[in-house]
Amino acid sequence: MPLLIAGVTLSVRRWGAGLGGWIGGFPWVAGPISFFMAWEQGAPFAAATIPGALMGALGTFLFAFSYATLSTRWWWLPTVLVSYGVFFVVAVVAFYFTPTLPWGILISVSVLAAVLYYFPKPAQAAAVTRQPRYDIPLRMLVATLFVLILTQAAERLGPEWSGLLTPFPIMTSTLAVFTHAQQGSTATIRIMYGLLLTGFGFLTFLVGVHWIVPLFPIGWAYLLLLVVTLVLNGITLRLIR
Repeated sequence: MPLLIAGVTLSVRRWGAGLGGWIGGFPWVAGPISFFMAWEQGAPFAAATIPGALMGALGTFLFAFSYATLSTRWWWLPTVLVSYGVFFVVAVVAFYFTPTLPWGILISVSVLAAVLYYFPKPAQAAAVTRQPRYDIPLRMLVATLFVLILTQAAERLGPEWSGLLTPFPIMTSTLAVFTHAQQGSTATIRIMYGLLLTGFGFLTFLVGVHWIVPLFPIGWAYLLLLVVTLVLNGITLRLIR
């Protein structure tokens, strides 16, 4: 996890916020969390988390939309707190009214399409600023702590809450907050848009966990899902702003 967050941060600096956000949108966080849930709790447990995970993904999409929209008016702390609130409202509602898998797929895909359509457009190019030396180590620490907490809590939370929290916006919020604080709203909007472009591949990954992981050895199943996600996300590269 530390290497992943460092790699995504460096990609943002090297290729810009849009492409960096696209790279960060891969299931770098949800994937390992789901893998270790399957490894420790069993493949049926991991598969049972997916209806909730789809609703959690919906919350993540709305988190990104909320953060990008509010970042034009607020500083990072109230923006991230309200956006976390949006995620948890969706999570609580989904906990009591979790749809079946087909309905979950339909709802999450529809919301993602709507969010991308109405996503705010930055008015000017993002400013590039020099980052402090502690930037990457701090990002690595924050993201890793989130993953450890969610993974260790899985057994007590059960498959429903584990599924809802699997797509918790760890990578998304880490990138959003640091980008917002250091480079402003324009770069934040671009990076959130890049993240959302990988949403369809992310949803495919989640559905694949439900259908494929119980049928194959865990390692091979997740490797196959990673390859499929790479192919699907490659289609969206031309849409990066």
